[in-house]
Amino acid sequence: MTSDARRQALHAWAAARHDLTPEAVRMSAVADDASFRRYFRLHLEELDPATPARILMDAPPEKEDSHGFVAIARQWRDAGLPLPEVFAFDEALGFLELEDLGDTPLMTALTSTEHADHYYGEAIGLLEQLHQLPPGNLPAYDDARLSAELELFPEWCLGQLLDMPHDRRYAAWNKLTGQLLAAASAQPVVSVHRDFHAQNLFLHQSASQHQTRLWIIDFQDAVSGPENYDLISLLRDRHWRWPEPAMARWIEQARLAALPRYAAAGLPAPSPLEYRQSVERMGVQRNLKILGIFARLTLRDAKPRYLTLMPRFLGHLREGLAFCPELISFTHWLDEVLTPALSLRLAEECEARDLRLANGERPEINLDDYDELAALADRAARLQRNAAAADTAKSAAASGESKESGESKESAANADNQPGSH
Repeated sequence: MTSDARRQALHAWAAARHDLTPEAVRMSAVADDASFRRYFRLHLEELDPATPARILMDAPPEKEDSHGFVAIARQWRDAGLPLPEVFAFDEALGFLELEDLGDTPLMTALTSTEHADHYYGEAIGLLEQLHQLPPGNLPAYDDARLSAELELFPEWCLGQLLDMPHDRRYAAWNKLTGQLLAAASAQPVVSVHRDFHAQNLFLHQSASQHQTRLWIIDFQDAVSGPENYDLISLLRDRHWRWPEPAMARWIEQARLAALPRYAAAGLPAPSPLEYRQSVERMGVQRNLKILGIFARLTLRDAKPRYLTLMPRFLGHLREGLAFCPELISFTHWLDEVLTPALSLRLAEECEARDLRLANGERPEINLDDYDELAALADRAARLQRNAAAADTAKSAAASGESKESGESKESAANADNQPGSH
């Protein structure tokens, strides 16, 4: 069935559910996404102001399996999570009718760090609710799946987009993969949304609520996996690059909430630095995967707009690597080889395809940002050195002898009372 034929069939199916003809009720396009799903709005409110509009999902069954979406929607709603209600599901046609959450994704409200503090605090609270749910029968986000996702980067970004499939200067890919998988497996296993970010969180007030709150959409790919995958998805998304103090604040909020899970899993409680490194290592895996997916969406699925997002995720990747000293050889390869090659290729593609950002500018990778990234890397290294030296410093302070020969006993006693001597 063609795209237009499916749209007509969806309109007829939805109208019939409300004892209407397609001519009697308007249906308008809402959005598509990186999958083969499309979304429309059925304007029932135009016929009766007391009847809310509905969202219609077109998910061709030969390309999209919607059973997971329906099952998760019902299970997570029953557990108290704010998800849209599924009113109808035609398995054979791949049509769904859903509760309409409106037109206000969280990304429209994140106009400042102060606003982000409020909403990200609420979003991290939602993650805590989600992570407390038993994963049940969710597919395992295990080594095999994480590794398969990582392979999208050399296959599509390097091999297909950049035509450099045999470049092995990116620091022993198998070793890098092993390091990232080991970091993921060291976390508690929880229910993972897997696409938890500001475009998939909506501000909505239902009829039974007295205030607007965040609601969750696009949850059909949920898995059972590492607990901080969703956190880094939220904090490093396609729209923003947040200041480091804000990132540290939000990640610490998540760490404190996660500590009971580490204890329940028999895992040692991570320090703030250890948890930050764990989150950023998970982000390295995710951002490499995303660069591969965006290259594939462009080249295989004819969705070149995803090229314009690649510089953002390359920047996220580089920022995360600043907290991963064990990946330094890969970081050098990214700086010296990948970034210049990808910058040149994106410039060529965007010129040929006449792609521009929303502000009219052509997307590019700003190499000047690396001054800021270098400062971030220096800060991370300093934190690591301080943490490693903490025990030594305490011992030296506790046993401290004055190294100044010829000092009087009174001077030595005074020195012992100075800040930092205990």
